[in-house]
Amino acid sequence: MAKQLSPGTENLYSYWQERFRRWLDGRADTPEAGELFLGYLESDGLKRNTIGCAARALRNLGLPVPAPTVEMGEPRYYTLEQVRALIQAAPSLLEKTILTVCFSSACRISEVLNLEVPDLELDAGVATVTRKGGRRERVALGRQGAEAIREWLSQRQSRSRRVFMDYTYNDIYRFLKRTAREVGIPDFTPHRLRHSRVMHLRLAGHDWADISEICGHTKVETTVKIYGRRKAEDRAVLLEDF
Repeated sequence: MAKQLSPGTENLYSYWQERFRRWLDGRADTPEAGELFLGYLESDGLKRNTIGCAARALRNLGLPVPAPTVEMGEPRYYTLEQVRALIQAAPSLLEKTILTVCFSSACRISEVLNLEVPDLELDAGVATVTRKGGRRERVALGRQGAEAIREWLSQRQSRSRRVFMDYTYNDIYRFLKRTAREVGIPDFTPHRLRHSRVMHLRLAGHDWADISEICGHTKVETTVKIYGRRKAEDRAVLLEDF
C-alpha cells in the first residue's frame, strides 16, 4: 500500500514533477532523463537536500533515480591527477575545453555554457559570467582556461555568439560522464570540478576571502560553511599554469 503523503509533501512533489516536465520539453521521462535532471539541478548550485527532495518527487512518479542524502562531512573532490587524466582523455576539443575551463575558473558548468564571445577578455585571462540570480561578475579563467577557449574558438566551425554554441547541459553531461568512466571515475559530476578547484586552492594556502570571491559567493561565511570541513592533512600541489 502506497504511503499517504501530507498535503505539503504532495504540493512539493507536484512542484518538482512539473518542473521536471518543463525541463523535459517533450522528451521521454526515462530514468536516465531523471538522473540528467538531478545533475542539472546540482550544476545550478542547488543544495543536496533540495536535490534529494526533487529525486523523491521523481521516484514518486515511478522513476528509479538515486536520492542523494545531505552531506555533512567533507566535500568530495578530484585529485589533480584525476583532473589531468580527464582532460587528457577527452576525445574532442569541446570536452577538453569545458573540463579545463570549469576547473581552472571554478565556475559552475551553467556559467561556462552560457558564456558569449563578447564576455571574453582572453588577453587578460578574464571572462564575465552570469551568476545565480542573474548577477554579472568578472572571473579569472586561469592561463590554461584562456588558452583552451582561444584554441576552441579558432577551430570551431561556427560564428555563434555563444562560445559553446547550442550545446546543452544534457549534451555535455553525457560526453563527460563517458570520459570519466574511461579514466576510472564512475561517480563524476561537472559540479565537482568546481569543488575540486576550490579545495586545491584552500589546501595550497589561499585564504577564505579570496576563495569566496573566486566562487562568486556574496558572503565568506557561505564558502566556509561549504568547504571549511575539509581536513588539511595533506597539501595539494597546485599547478601554476592552472
